[in-house]
Amino acid sequence: MSTTSPFCPCGSGLVYDTCCRPLHQGEREAESAEALMRSRYAAFALGGLGDYLLATWHDDSPAKAGLDAAALSRRELDWRRLEVLAVDEQGARATVEFRATFSPPAPLGAKAVEESLHERSRFVREEGRWRYLDGEIFNPAQAVKQGRNAPCLCGSGRKYKHCCAQR
Repeated sequence: MSTTSPFCPCGSGLVYDTCCRPLHQGEREAESAEALMRSRYAAFALGGLGDYLLATWHDDSPAKAGLDAAALSRRELDWRRLEVLAVDEQGARATVEFRATFSPPAPLGAKAVEESLHERSRFVREEGRWRYLDGEIFNPAQAVKQGRNAPCLCGSGRKYKHCCAQR
């Protein structure tokens, strides 16, 4: 889990050591749903942070069932950038709409193709801690060319055909 840039992969423009690293290391909690969403994106982008991803997934989330830290720690996509499109935080509930650009592994000698995931994530705050509940993927067939046997983009660690393809 290292980055070639001192800047955080979450796109905040801040240095990783003062941005998402303290959240990933459990030194502090996310102060907002957007901060939690950015830290989760950074965890996927860096890889090796499956324990953090599990800990920030709400226990009532149906997608959390059957997940394990090892599967969530695998970095199977090259996450390129995050764009936060909208944030709506009202009390203990929030939504964060974002677009995450990534490249799946390219065949040897082929150029990587950028794709994007457009999602509106739902978060809840309980006992002062924000947790990811679930997300609505926009136009999954158009926005992401997801292979049936490829890892699901939601980060569940399951194949797409056994996860979001069934929604």
